[in-house]
Amino acid sequence: MTQSSSDLNEVSDDRETIYLDDPSDDIDFVTLHNILYFIYIACVNLPLPKRVEALPGGYPDEADPFQLYRNADKFLLPSLKTVCLYNLQNSVAVENVAERLFNPDCEDHEGLKETYFNYLIANYDAVKDTEGWKCAVCDITDDVTPSTVRYRLRLLFDISKKLKH
Repeated sequence: MTQSSSDLNEVSDDRETIYLDDPSDDIDFVTLHNILYFIYIACVNLPLPKRVEALPGGYPDEADPFQLYRNADKFLLPSLKTVCLYNLQNSVAVENVAERLFNPDCEDHEGLKETYFNYLIANYDAVKDTEGWKCAVCDITDDVTPSTVRYRLRLLFDISKKLKH
């Protein structure tokens, strides 16, 4: 017995569908290029470590490590996520830790948030004098969502509990 084409269309498809129609799911070209390059070549262009050799043709532009980390998680690429996490952990500095930690996108990445939090606590005396700290604590604009304000306030509360007087 042969199946008609209408019978074939009725076969259930139980594969999971992933929708990328939310604006937060947008991915820039450089990040996507790096992901595809990683899938095929197992290599990405991140700020650390610096390369001294010439890059091959078609090599992607340098990616934003956090955007690549987020998307590696989204696309279930744990080895790429590990590479990005290494890069993010080793590029944290007094000048950028407040900006990174208080970024609302960091809230959903517990390991990264913990790294930044611990770095900030260990280096608080230097961090509190940076422009990033001032912006994180003082610059609340009208376009900041209530959930971002709650996240920042919770961070400030947790930081105040950890600091030694």
